[in-house]
Amino acid sequence: MNFGASLLLLIVLFIFAGPVGAVDFEKDIAPLLIEHCLECHQPNKKSGGLDLTSFAMMKAGGDQGAALIFGKPKESLMIQRIELGEMPPKEGKGLKAVAIADLLKLKEWISEGAKWPANRALGIHEKKVDLKVARDFWSFQKVKRPAVPIVMNHYRVSNPIDSFIINKLEENKLSLSQPASKGNLLRRASLGVRGLPPTLEEQDRFLKDQNHDSYASLVERLLGDPAHGEKWARHWLDLVRYADSNGYERDAAKPSVWKYRDYVIAAFNNDKPYDRFVLEQLAGDELSEPSFETMVATGFHALGTWQDEVDPLEAAQYRADEVDDLIRTTSQTFLGLTLGCARCHNHKFDPLTMVDYYSLGAILSPLKRPSQGRTDVDVPFGNLGKLYRLVESSAKPNPTHLLLSGRASNLGPEMKPQVPAVLTPQQPTFPEKGKQTSERRLALAQWLIQQDNPLVARVIVNRVWQQHFGVGLVATSSDFGQMGARPTHPELLDWLAHWFVNDAKWSLKELHRLILLSETYRQDSSYKEAAALVDPENKLLWRFPYKRLDIESIRDSMLSVSGNLNKAMQGPGVFLPVPDAVIEAHTDKQAAWKAESGSAINRRTIYAFVKRTLTLPLLETFDFCDTTQSSEKRSSTNVAPQALTLFNSEFVNHQAEQLAFRLEGEFKSDSGLQIEMVFRLCLARPPVESEKAAMLLFLQKEARALQPDAAKVPSSAEHRALVQACRVMLNLNEFLYPN
Repeated sequence: MNFGASLLLLIVLFIFAGPVGAVDFEKDIAPLLIEHCLECHQPNKKSGGLDLTSFAMMKAGGDQGAALIFGKPKESLMIQRIELGEMPPKEGKGLKAVAIADLLKLKEWISEGAKWPANRALGIHEKKVDLKVARDFWSFQKVKRPAVPIVMNHYRVSNPIDSFIINKLEENKLSLSQPASKGNLLRRASLGVRGLPPTLEEQDRFLKDQNHDSYASLVERLLGDPAHGEKWARHWLDLVRYADSNGYERDAAKPSVWKYRDYVIAAFNNDKPYDRFVLEQLAGDELSEPSFETMVATGFHALGTWQDEVDPLEAAQYRADEVDDLIRTTSQTFLGLTLGCARCHNHKFDPLTMVDYYSLGAILSPLKRPSQGRTDVDVPFGNLGKLYRLVESSAKPNPTHLLLSGRASNLGPEMKPQVPAVLTPQQPTFPEKGKQTSERRLALAQWLIQQDNPLVARVIVNRVWQQHFGVGLVATSSDFGQMGARPTHPELLDWLAHWFVNDAKWSLKELHRLILLSETYRQDSSYKEAAALVDPENKLLWRFPYKRLDIESIRDSMLSVSGNLNKAMQGPGVFLPVPDAVIEAHTDKQAAWKAESGSAINRRTIYAFVKRTLTLPLLETFDFCDTTQSSEKRSSTNVAPQALTLFNSEFVNHQAEQLAFRLEGEFKSDSGLQIEMVFRLCLARPPVESEKAAMLLFLQKEARALQPDAAKVPSSAEHRALVQACRVMLNLNEFLYPN
């Protein structure tokens, strides 16, 4: 750059930077240090031994000496490093270089003696976010309903879902697969909606019904089945970290936490509007007319782990950890945001600050866990009974402070209740004082369910989509931020979110109905090599995804086909049998329980008692969720122990024997008919001729092999052969992976 151009640049900089000497610490210097320096130079991260958060620390300097020399900017190491381009570092920190105008201000400040207000300490939490830029990110924008696209293959369009899916497929020269067979569709929908296979009667009714609306009628029957709530409640319980015990060393039982589980089941069966569902869980006790039901709903807050014996010296930090659990679970479940990452510093990737984190903490921290010493206790509600929840003991809560570096011993400024700034141009009104509680959670819940909230509707419709198709339109269903996946079909996601709120009136059953009746859901799952070359992960949905059942549906299906399923609903968790080998290997030999007797152990798996430190092997092997934190999606592994468990499990083998008894009781000694019926019971289809022939041959060979032992066992060789055939059926891939 020549001398004339340099002079012109300096003149422009001085014009826009203001008069030299007019340096304001709070306006000019503090933001510069916070934005560019504190990431590496703070009490908990003194890079080069240098801390720039206070005057005393700056004056003390670091490993290379004083950061500045008062009145001499040219000789100050800080200025030299900035001018050389060494600070802030260019690699790996995500920090912007210091602008020339800011550098001139910094020099002038040093020239004037580097005046620093008394007792002023800078904090990394003061780092600002450019909200205007941040709100341009897709998930922070207001939901608007896009136009439904017009497609060439309009004859495959049953509702707008298909238009959006087919539009993307046609852009990639792909198409939907052919419609699934009635049998496959029946089993898929039955397992997907209620977690149980279709009965023989249901198969006959649907397969014989030739009316054009036979499938729509089936969907209505499935959605109206009480088993629907039991299936879909389990997905919600994963999100809210539900378990029947507290975790940690003693892992004592939570007294009546099961009432919350039953509340969720009933809410889904009764199609409680989702906005009301959110309101009751977050603030059911703060409603104008709370009921026993809404009070039970607030058990949502109490579902986390609880350490019943805390060192008094660690009590404050443990309390901060409890509030952290509330913040993380609330923000992930309802907003799909990882706000917990802003506990010790601003979020590294999303426009979420420590102030956002601790402001939400100010809303939730008034909640306390009632206990009697080391014992978790229920809370009475008038004369209607007791329930399990956290409580607020005062209408005006104690102050909440930002914790520097997330440490309870390092109090920062007091925080006021607020929601994350990036999500709203205007904060909701939080009362200074409520009637019996702070009523802050009520204000939070009411803000969440406003129509202009950019995340709540998007997040829940994506979660429902994920459970039907295996992967959400946004694959990271609890992370709608920068590090999360981008939506594969953004227009469809926004259309569904807008429709869900405005047309469906927050009805989850309406959302299920829309998805289930789409051609996208009803297509075949067969593999097509040509399509796979274009879209190997099936993100565009050119076929229905092939996915394994969750462990609840596997176990419940076995109970159902064997005729053993106990359909009793509600009540305390059921203690299922624990194998002796598990107790022998467990560090706490007293951790197990005495199993229930009789038909109680044959209830649906959602009613099984879930102990955090002792997960039943069958559940654990088949990827049961992590109950210590919100689980957006379970793993779906395919490992050898699963095959070994299914083949050797005492439970599976018992159900195989019960299934054999059922076949013998209902279809006598007709082996051919028994084989046909076991296929229909287990797979909702009759066997093809080759399968039937192979099974008949298996029965004959197995019976002959077992004949020598006939005198040693009470049952016949033919019965034991049939048991082994039933065992084979329960181990088939097709049993676990519906088409």
